[in-house]
Amino acid sequence: MHKKNPHIETLRGIAIFLVVAGHVIGSTPIGGMKIDFPSIWRFLYLWIDYLQMPLFTIIAGWVYALRPVERSFRNTFITKKIFRLLIPMATVGTIYFFIQYLIPGTNNKSNLLEIWRVYLFPYTIYWYLPSLFIMFLLIMFIDIKKWANQFSGWIYITIGAYLFMLIQQNIIPESLPNIFSYKGAVLLFPYFILGVGIQRFSPKLFSYKKKYIYLLFTFIGIIFCGLKWFYPLQNSALYENLKPLGIMSLLILLLHQNHTSHFWVWIGKYTYSIYLFHGFGTSGGRIILSYLGVQNQLIVFTISTSIALLGPILIDTILSQWNILKITLLGKTDKHL
Repeated sequence: MHKKNPHIETLRGIAIFLVVAGHVIGSTPIGGMKIDFPSIWRFLYLWIDYLQMPLFTIIAGWVYALRPVERSFRNTFITKKIFRLLIPMATVGTIYFFIQYLIPGTNNKSNLLEIWRVYLFPYTIYWYLPSLFIMFLLIMFIDIKKWANQFSGWIYITIGAYLFMLIQQNIIPESLPNIFSYKGAVLLFPYFILGVGIQRFSPKLFSYKKKYIYLLFTFIGIIFCGLKWFYPLQNSALYENLKPLGIMSLLILLLHQNHTSHFWVWIGKYTYSIYLFHGFGTSGGRIILSYLGVQNQLIVFTISTSIALLGPILIDTILSQWNILKITLLGKTDKHL
């Protein structure tokens, strides 16, 4: 078993914090804290959204590359990912659906007859789990074929993933049903394969001189990101097509940093449980504070984020004592996945 890298675990903790903070604020003005422009919170969410899921995904690719799947273990690999991702998606997603349906004050209530959509289409925060499952299937196929074992092969795979992402953004119609969140997998797979490449070919991808190239692309990406939000761009499609290059440059720099924080490493240890259950905390904290008459946005954000981070850690500690709950609600089995 590979010893965990404290620098990566620090990033993992920060990544899940960004995910939680983004959901506390709300991905749209009608969700979360229900805040619209010109509030600083809405601009803060845009910056969080720029980084959160790509960072989450590149770490997943990096960690996968520590123990890549082999042909003889492909069925075991798939089974483990079903238990790790899809079973918790179904069980926790169902619980979340009913709580959201029954408790007053929650956002985005659904029709009870549409519960089946939880298991087939993107559903609130759980859309990422089937997308990640698809990404694991893709990398399994790639690694069994040994297409990314050499740097040149990995480059071709990365370019191909980027092109498929562009096809998804520009050609595939939005009206096409997003079955099993496959669109999310296509949009995020370039970051996953980048994480794999950083783990396998770091000396080729990063050096002292190359760092300045990545810094330049990162700076350009951030500038254009800000321009798009504050000023209308004549060709926003061009920006959207090139935006991942800036994000990738930033992620390469982040994965090669050497900063370690014991607090974020501790939070990162519970990343998956926090992801599964933070939605209960973000909604619950907001509703409780509303009933108490607390309106201060900073207090609402701070308390809701804290509940959404610490609550799942407590849930993890409790549920881990029973095997059936540990498997169905946390995706944990006796063997490390």
